[in-house]
Amino acid sequence: MNIGAVIDAAGIPAKADSLGQLTEIDSLTVAERVVVNFQRLGVKDIVMITGYRAEQVEKTLRRFGITFLRNENYESAQMLDSAKLGLRYLRERCGKVLFCPVDVPFFMEDTAEQLLETSGEFILPVCQEQPGYPVCIDSPLIPAILEYQGNQGFQGALTAVDVEPVCLPVQDEGILTGAESQSVYQELAKVHDEKLMRPQVKVRLINKKPFFGPGTMTLLKQIDSLGSVKEACARTGISYSKGWKMIRSAEEELGYNIVGRQTGGKNGGAAFLTDKGKRLLLLFEEYEAKVEKAAYEIYDQIFFDSELF
Repeated sequence: MNIGAVIDAAGIPAKADSLGQLTEIDSLTVAERVVVNFQRLGVKDIVMITGYRAEQVEKTLRRFGITFLRNENYESAQMLDSAKLGLRYLRERCGKVLFCPVDVPFFMEDTAEQLLETSGEFILPVCQEQPGYPVCIDSPLIPAILEYQGNQGFQGALTAVDVEPVCLPVQDEGILTGAESQSVYQELAKVHDEKLMRPQVKVRLINKKPFFGPGTMTLLKQIDSLGSVKEACARTGISYSKGWKMIRSAEEELGYNIVGRQTGGKNGGAAFLTDKGKRLLLLFEEYEAKVEKAAYEIYDQIFFDSELF
């Protein structure tokens, strides 16, 4: 089952000392920490909703290979409005979706794993009798959330369809919001950082030169979803010219087209993945997943009990 994640990074921080999208704590911004948490879980479809300081946020996180969606009404919108943008984008592709506001960057990997393993349409983590984030949403519930037009957030959407959240007790203060001082943030970051060490393997295909890797894979997935190279480039935070350069470089090395073009479509012309392009994408995703799994297994074998980390 494919897992997706939506990060709401659209809003303006409520107070001067609140955690903002680009607040840096021990060399990682808040937004980067949330993305890293989900990537450690193996989540590939990560959507970040931007609004306030959108261009800066997207530029800072471009290297992570995630999808950006703009909430143009971020100044007046509620958090559920941003959640809907991400859920609408992921609803056909994911069996479960984790949703988290950007100012909750310290939740633990174990907590997210428990959320995914718990049965229910809407799973809510609870620590010290306080609900927190991320929450886990089962895909059959997404249409009902998208249809809800009230102003009572997730709770209002769940009440409207008579769904009771499943509360998951966890020993993880990182799921909670409301830390009031930098000293509290630093303490949470210290605990969080102890869990950050991990292997990272970037898989690429090379012929005469490197031509296919995570960036190209993300771009092709967006083209397949949106039917437009221009929109796909915007969603992945790269320029239109660079996107076409990546496509043409891959096609030159492969000796066949992976993106088809037809005139008269959206934005003056539609784009689609060819049959070989779709096949290549599926095989590369499978290969990448197996390489990453093997890398983690080898990492555990070699570094477990090494006392180096």
